[in-house]
Amino acid sequence: MISYKEFEVIRTMMKSADITTAEKIYENKHYYVFKSVEEVSDLKARLEKKGFIANDKVTQNGLDEISTLKVVNAVILAAGGSDISAKSVYSMPKGLFMKNGETLIERQIRQLREAGIQNITVVIAYKQELYFFLQDKWGVNLEINPDLKKNNIYSLYIARKHLGSTYILNCDNYFEENPFSQYEYNSFHATVYKENAHNELLVRKNSSGRILNVYSGAKSGECIYGHAYIDKELSRKLVKYMNDEIDDFRVSALFWEEFISRHADDFDMYVREYSADFLYEFDSIQEIQNIEGLFLGNVSGRINQKICEVLNCKEDEISDIIILQKGLTNILFTFVIRGERYIFRYPGDSSQFFIYRKNECLAQKLAAKAHADDTYVYIDESGVKISKFRENCHDLHGVYYEDVELMKAVAKKIKAFHDVGVDLPNAEEYDYDPIYQCERLFKEASKMKGDLFKVFEKEWTMMRKLQKYADLDGIQHTMCHNDINIDNVLRTDTTLDIIDWEFAGYNDPGYDFGRVIAGLEYEVDEPKIMDILEAYFGRPATEKEHIHWMAYSAIHNWYYVGWALYKESINESSRDWMLFFFKQSKKLAEWCLERYEKMYGVID
Repeated sequence: MISYKEFEVIRTMMKSADITTAEKIYENKHYYVFKSVEEVSDLKARLEKKGFIANDKVTQNGLDEISTLKVVNAVILAAGGSDISAKSVYSMPKGLFMKNGETLIERQIRQLREAGIQNITVVIAYKQELYFFLQDKWGVNLEINPDLKKNNIYSLYIARKHLGSTYILNCDNYFEENPFSQYEYNSFHATVYKENAHNELLVRKNSSGRILNVYSGAKSGECIYGHAYIDKELSRKLVKYMNDEIDDFRVSALFWEEFISRHADDFDMYVREYSADFLYEFDSIQEIQNIEGLFLGNVSGRINQKICEVLNCKEDEISDIIILQKGLTNILFTFVIRGERYIFRYPGDSSQFFIYRKNECLAQKLAAKAHADDTYVYIDESGVKISKFRENCHDLHGVYYEDVELMKAVAKKIKAFHDVGVDLPNAEEYDYDPIYQCERLFKEASKMKGDLFKVFEKEWTMMRKLQKYADLDGIQHTMCHNDINIDNVLRTDTTLDIIDWEFAGYNDPGYDFGRVIAGLEYEVDEPKIMDILEAYFGRPATEKEHIHWMAYSAIHNWYYVGWALYKESINESSRDWMLFFFKQSKKLAEWCLERYEKMYGVID
């Protein structure tokens, strides 16, 4: 039997009639195999001596020698979609993203066919009907994964009858050049070294490159990436282990590579490390920009058309796309038109439960009128929005709350907005009751977390009583932002804008001060709060106004306890906000209730 490196010489020469010299063989590899051109020359000489190469061509004896290493088929895993697709601007499976008029999955099918791999199976689930065309167009086998809650080990289990000498691919792979071949020497998984590997699976290997373990959590390292190949013997063992263990919920939640790791002692699988500029995949929307042309090529025509319509430009003028990881409910990207940078927002799916786009649309336009937000360019009730991108914004961490002059400036912006939002025609259409909205979030979160109203029974009694007291103050309602915080205040050397009006509604103006006068370092009755309220009113606040604004700040923070619970119930992190909001709401409510009871007496 020939050695691995001898095999790689033969296989590389078979790729093209032009690859004959040791130099070209050495340069043609996109993964580590040979130490030097001289080593390749020695290997060629050895193969010629064995009769496997003659006249710079692979002989029939050479083909016979590697015949047992022939790849039989390929399985493409395309069942997923609940990760990136659930929040994407595309609303389609990742495998159907297009580049240069070709979907990613079809590019892989084409590359497999060009390499001589005709038997291809695609495992589908998420929006499976969109993949059906592959059967007629490419003659592939389609298998359905019936359970999207299980990880891709279950997809591989569904395709177990197709496993033999098999390539295994993910639908979101993109290869600059064709990595496939009719022949493979042994089982391997492609890898790429990454400096930022926090969200990746990594491998530990021995000196021969055999995989010893697959793990996660490292800052950097050699990451599982792209395609794999499993030979007939490994496939036999893999199917046996899957049949024995697939019903274990701890197994069905694994990536198939993690399942391999569980039995690494019994599997001879090796790494094949590629350069980072050859092999791509994307698990997050930010990674799409690594593949030139993939982002704009898949933004819907409606979005491109909207950019051009609003900014009076042509599609080819849209340049310098940067996808942002900002916001817990939306997908955003910036782009440049004629030298000016803008930001485009497309609403994420999970936001629709607690955001009223009609309210936001009106509030955004009122904010522009009041010069509370001068970044505004365009918004519509679907949630699509275009804004000017503020360059060189100050980092407000350690400044917001602490810098009273900044908070006073924010208060003045809020007041200007509140002034243009009073006495709205049909104001009831925009009505926003924070307690009701919070109840909705608690009810929805309770479906996954149990009866949260019972868990927080004492606090709910407190908040409902507090709202009754505050409403006795008779404060006129107006259009409110309802989510003014450090992330929604942009400050440059010359501008100050309050942005992101998604939670807007017609309600009590005190609610807008939840994270303005109830900051982490503020005590309830300290002078800083009175200074901020004086900036808002244009005069010192009365005692009743002080209590009222603090009461609605408590209600504001209680709403965000519900928001955090809801986010956690749909498996989206709220970080450490839940505890912060809980502490703030209780502290404020207890202070206000004591004073309201003296003012109005005890109420139920």
